[in-house]
Amino acid sequence: MSRQLALGAAMLLAAFAVCHLLGLREQVSVLSGTPPPAGGGDPLLGVAYALAWFGGVVFAPILAIAAGVLAVVDRLRSRRSAPARTAPPPR
Repeated sequence: MSRQLALGAAMLLAAFAVCHLLGLREQVSVLSGTPPPAGGGDPLLGVAYALAWFGGVVFAPILAIAAGVLAVVDRLRSRRSAPARTAPPPR
């Protein structure tokens, strides 16, 4: 489960990085009613960047922290449930 959370965090960060590298940051200005500096903009690209930003900045750290905590808890549980090694019975 912790690997799935970590993978989800990585995917959100990757989506944000791709949107940022594509230059979609300028398109967010369309959402406030101002034209982007490069001219006409697509509101859907602005929404896509805003969603990617929220995913990468808000949700990805939460998932990463949850993955770390879950991994520690799983490790502690596995140590407790491991059978104790005892010395062989005397002959």
